[in-house]
Amino acid sequence: MAHVKDIAITKGKIYLGGCHCRGVRFCLTGPLRQALICHCRDCFQIAGLSWGSTSVPDDSFELNAQQTLGWYDSSAWAKRGFCRNCGASLFYRLNGISRTSVAIGMLDDANDLVIAGQIFANSHPHWDRLRPHDLPHLDDQF
Repeated sequence: MAHVKDIAITKGKIYLGGCHCRGVRFCLTGPLRQALICHCRDCFQIAGLSWGSTSVPDDSFELNAQQTLGWYDSSAWAKRGFCRNCGASLFYRLNGISRTSVAIGMLDDANDLVIAGQIFANSHPHWDRLRPHDLPHLDDQF
């Protein structure tokens, strides 16, 4: 799991980000949860490969531009936010949880983040080796 010092790096910092076409822009106020990589089939189908994200409480998440933002129920327990113009997969929200997961690739600067672990690693296809090899499997913690 992420070390407290890793999370402390992001405390109080402002992180800007958005999709490729800039139709969706957002602002996050740290601390950010350190990044997790998800290898589930849903993430693979949405992103074309594993999906990496951080998350913040909803009161630390602000949309600055949302002209092209769309949401859809991706499962019985969650919804996903995406850009209707460029197709970027941006956000993930579990129903009933006041937290938004944000794709780390959508941050303008994600250099403060550390990959803390991975989930659904057993779902990752065998044609591609997991990297890094020592990344903790956190499936039992969720």
